[in-house]
Amino acid sequence: MQAEIVNYSTNEIELKLKDEDISIMYIIQHHILKEKDIEFAGIVMKHPLIKEYLMKINGNGNPIDTITNSVKSANDFLQELSNLIESSPKMVN
Repeated sequence: MQAEIVNYSTNEIELKLKDEDISIMYIIQHHILKEKDIEFAGIVMKHPLIKEYLMKINGNGNPIDTITNSVKSANDFLQELSNLIESSPKMVN
């Protein structure tokens, strides 16, 4: 994944993201929106044939801290999900 900060202020950040599947962005967006200080978090696909997205986050807190905390939260969630799947009984046909 490539990430570039397009716009940054005390309460807003806009990122250009490349070479990643949009589903990853949706997972991170979901965890960003759980933060209490967030007013908006959105993702836009620039073009259907190019894996390039814009992510905009607006809120009352530091946007870098918000992204960092949300990525950690998403990672913890996915690790827990992976552990549950690995520990479940295997079904054999």
